[in-house]
Amino acid sequence: MKVKTLSLLTGAFLLGGGVAMADQHPLPPSAIAKLPPQQQQCRVCHEKVTPKVYKEWAHSKHAIANVRCFQCHGTFSDFHKTPPIEKCMACHYQQVETMEKKAPNFKCWTCHTPHIFEFHGNGVKNIKTAKDFNPAQY
Repeated sequence: MKVKTLSLLTGAFLLGGGVAMADQHPLPPSAIAKLPPQQQQCRVCHEKVTPKVYKEWAHSKHAIANVRCFQCHGTFSDFHKTPPIEKCMACHYQQVETMEKKAPNFKCWTCHTPHIFEFHGNGVKNIKTAKDFNPAQY
């Protein structure tokens, strides 16, 4: 089953890659919808197809804070390879507003490595798990 699913996804990825627009997911939503629900998760393909990107995200502060792929990139029907800056503003309004004033042509990923996004400031580099954000809650 895993080989069949991976073959279907790889074939659809290669075929769909030439048809998809630059900011769309390479697999059409109709192909993904035919997969079993547990195979429709981003990680199923990205652990194998783009393992470096998946690993960067999986070990990032965003992953620890439970920020999932769809929250930045959208769903398969509303996918953005490069997220619109408004997606960042949902959680980081103040930082985006400051950036837009000081460097209007910049995006978060101009300075921050995509999928990793290191924190600024003192003490935050020691954060390793979700508990480190607010230990009083646990």
